[in-house]
Amino acid sequence: MKIKTAILAAALAVPAFAGVNTTVPAADKYDGIEPVSAKRLSGALQVGYATNYTGRGYVVSHSVAQGDSVINTGLKLNYDFGKEKLWSASVTLAYNIPTSGHTLYGNPKFDSNMIVGVHPLTGKPVKASDIGMDKKHIKQCNIENEFAVITAMHYMPKSELWNVSFGHDYIHGGLIGVMVKHYGKNGASSQNEFFIHPEWTPYKWLSIGVKTSYSASGICGWWFEPTITMKAPIVGTPEDIKVAGVLTLGMSAAAKYFDNGHYACDNGAQAFYVKFQTPWFAKKNLIVTPGVAFHWAGPGALAANECSEFRKYSGNYYNYPFRNFGVVGSLSVTYTF
Repeated sequence: MKIKTAILAAALAVPAFAGVNTTVPAADKYDGIEPVSAKRLSGALQVGYATNYTGRGYVVSHSVAQGDSVINTGLKLNYDFGKEKLWSASVTLAYNIPTSGHTLYGNPKFDSNMIVGVHPLTGKPVKASDIGMDKKHIKQCNIENEFAVITAMHYMPKSELWNVSFGHDYIHGGLIGVMVKHYGKNGASSQNEFFIHPEWTPYKWLSIGVKTSYSASGICGWWFEPTITMKAPIVGTPEDIKVAGVLTLGMSAAAKYFDNGHYACDNGAQAFYVKFQTPWFAKKNLIVTPGVAFHWAGPGALAANECSEFRKYSGNYYNYPFRNFGVVGSLSVTYTF
């Protein structure tokens, strides 16, 4: 039990904050702080850094965020209803801060050579520069700091061969906020989701799960986030771990979410990633977790890159939302209590 709880506590603690979620991810980015304590009321406080702004497997392009890195913070409280740990409840507060600009693509102007129409008399193409359109910005869009509140109930039977979590995510800002506000043309960048996350744990070193979320506001639709996680001690013994290794394979997919034309992405597979973390149990209540992740954009994300209006109207090839491939480094410090 100790090896399983301890490795999960460190490895699923929030380098996932930068994306899992996840996040990404959205909620996957926050719902990974698992307190090590066996007390009835326990919790964890975490501060982390990631080299790229990520979410639900996407790696946001440099031009979107006017930079790359992000600082993330989180607090999780967990209440165990019984000695056998059958039922517990948790609430997580998370806050992500891009360390660079907040204006998408730097608010670019229209390309002076862009053809905007045909002259009614001469029949010749009219460029943006001919009518002064090249002096205008395409549109003002922003990427806000991301705040999330996740409330969940957890059930684990005595056999510990499986477990399930279900609850609600409230997300404001961040990548999901951009989708809601600018893709979906809503007035606010907020979204409410309900989720269920069953997980199968046939061995102490292996867990297989899939988080299914339904968005009930903002942009409505389904998200699926399957993961396979393998974990083992690197330094120490299963009873006294000093450094652990955790390998996670994951992806995200959407259904009935990007049905409207202005939602940019296509439904289906959105992103794939491989993440490796090495949580170091520096002290009894202090965990330092470095990590690296490799992300690939799926067909849904690639579709958004191809139809990017900012790339088309600005004439800048690099004005697309997601990286086709990205390597993301992360470091977090977690204090459990």
